[in-house]
Amino acid sequence: MLFALTFLVPIAVVAVVVLAGVLPAQRAAAVRRGAALCAPLAVAPAGLLAVFGAGESVDVPWLLFGTRFSVDAVARPLLLIAALLYGGSLLALSWLKLRHTERRHGALTAFMLLSFVGNIGTYLAADTVSFYLFFALMSFSAAGLVVHYRTPAAHRATRVYLVMSVLSETAILAAFMLTVHAGGMLLTEAPGAVASSEYMTLTVVLLFIGFGVKAGLVPLHVWLPLAHPTAPPAASAVLSGAMVKAGLVGWLRFLPLGQHERGLEVLGWVLLALALIGAFLAVVVGVLQEDPKVVLAYSTISQLGFITAVVAAGMLEPELAPLVSAAAVVYAVHHGLAKGALFLGVPVIKHYGRGATGMVVAVGMIGAGLAVAGAPLTSGAFGKYVSKEAVAPISVLGVGLDSILPLVATGSTLLLMRFAWLVWTAERDPRRTPDGELVSWLLVAAAGIVVPWLVGERWTPAAVPDWEPYVVWNAVWPILLGLGLGGIVWWLFAHGKLPRWTPRADGSTIAPGDVLIPEEKVLSGLARSGGRALDTLHGGTGAVARGWGSFWTAAARRGKGAVSVAERGLEKWSVSGAWLLVLLAGVLALMVVAGRWFV
Repeated sequence: MLFALTFLVPIAVVAVVVLAGVLPAQRAAAVRRGAALCAPLAVAPAGLLAVFGAGESVDVPWLLFGTRFSVDAVARPLLLIAALLYGGSLLALSWLKLRHTERRHGALTAFMLLSFVGNIGTYLAADTVSFYLFFALMSFSAAGLVVHYRTPAAHRATRVYLVMSVLSETAILAAFMLTVHAGGMLLTEAPGAVASSEYMTLTVVLLFIGFGVKAGLVPLHVWLPLAHPTAPPAASAVLSGAMVKAGLVGWLRFLPLGQHERGLEVLGWVLLALALIGAFLAVVVGVLQEDPKVVLAYSTISQLGFITAVVAAGMLEPELAPLVSAAAVVYAVHHGLAKGALFLGVPVIKHYGRGATGMVVAVGMIGAGLAVAGAPLTSGAFGKYVSKEAVAPISVLGVGLDSILPLVATGSTLLLMRFAWLVWTAERDPRRTPDGELVSWLLVAAAGIVVPWLVGERWTPAAVPDWEPYVVWNAVWPILLGLGLGGIVWWLFAHGKLPRWTPRADGSTIAPGDVLIPEEKVLSGLARSGGRALDTLHGGTGAVARGWGSFWTAAARRGKGAVSVAERGLEKWSVSGAWLLVLLAGVLALMVVAGRWFV
């Protein structure tokens, strides 16, 4: 029953929103307002399934090629986080709908619920076909979240997002076809099927590309910095906190982690290199941004690089696969709630960052920021601790990966300092009374403090840190290094001592999307040159066409007499239609006889 309600209740709310369109305008608005107010409750069955459905599975043999859902060790924690994030985001949206402060919230609620169904479907699906169906539903429903405000920037971000989503879906579909062909219809069989396939390298590369788009793998990350600033804050919270984790789940489900096959080590090094590039390069680009949500987007790319590096360790050392999977899930749980609280907090700071609520908002946002940076006693420190333990045997150029990954926290500190400065200096629009926007943020922020610890300690085999002095120091020094570097840069900037070649905050910074900008210029140039080439080609083909037209016109004039004679002959045949049918039947019979003779 919980499995059925988990999917059917959100779909029922979407159906109400859609079918309200047949009602008169005033009645339709009232129905959609009621559906939006009930929408946060639609995620409750998923939360209950996560809490009480551990290890449960259900088969639906009549659906597709036989569908199976399962609440396993990977699905359970992420299902709970998705329910919390989507519930909090829908609460914020429903309150805005009640206040009439924004338009089109019926559509936004419907798209968010469809994304929720697709998102949790990727977690619960236990067969390849169902996984693909729900992943596609999530990917394309999310376009409605990005384009919601219908601004030019939103339209551009949506175009980029859809192009990247089509690229992702194409690669995933091809990889799944190869996986199923090798015997990987069930997800429990998929990693072994990929490892034993004669097309293993091709399949793994396609999985890198397909899931890398959603997981922000460089250079497939370009949609993230464009989508987040244009989407509503509630949509950004689920995009960064829940949807991008679907790419991580795809890797954990399908990559041949724990398999001993030739060629996997090379692919693992490729994935690790891309992960580390993204983890550190995103910091350089992110600190140069002017929009706080763009800074958070690059922080997400950096954090996803951290998680991807942990996954790559499972390809390099198959014995690490169980630890790697547990560490990736724990880190994803922490990151989802902490980053969701930061995104939801952007409008909360604007509306409630001063006065009586200002202290509560400051404490909550600082706590979420410290968690993202991995400060001691936070969920981030827990996630980083188990991740470092999982990758300890891996070395990069003679340096342990467990010594490299803490530097990601240094980058996170720099990005959070930039984010704090931008939101602190932004304009305020104070509200006198608390509303659902503030309540939803408080719920997500509180869940970020408690839930990762409960999930990590009770639902996963991850070891909880004992907070001995060296453990605390390992969590502190990357943050101190980030604070020191940030302080130095601020002092140089304040005294005008930054080098001339340094990008500054006067419009000369790197635009959101970074590598997309030169790519768009190249494509525009190709389009212009291609257009000139097409004009030339059209001119040539037009001349040829005109020449052929003149030729056949002259030929028709010369043959006009013969044609007239033939027409007069046919006019004498009162059964000309019947004769034509007989002629065609004869030709068909000759073709059949000739075909049999050749066979």
